[in-house]
Amino acid sequence: MNILNITLGESNDLITASILALACFRVWLEIMGFDFNRLPLTKRLGQQIQGSGQRIHRFGLWMSIGTIIFTAPSFLLS
Repeated sequence: MNILNITLGESNDLITASILALACFRVWLEIMGFDFNRLPLTKRLGQQIQGSGQRIHRFGLWMSIGTIIFTAPSFLLS
């Protein structure tokens, strides 16, 4: 067992691959210039609290980047 594989067990490979794929898809959408403000839930949230939809999507981007950084090395080495 190495330091990268402490939290990820062998039985969680499918879950880890799925989460990593979703995180990569999220970053890809950001790179392609997808407008997250056009999503129905973001529109509704933006009507209630000004700018909250954009903050939530920015937080999701940072979470996706963190997921890629912290899980990809372990997943690729196993």
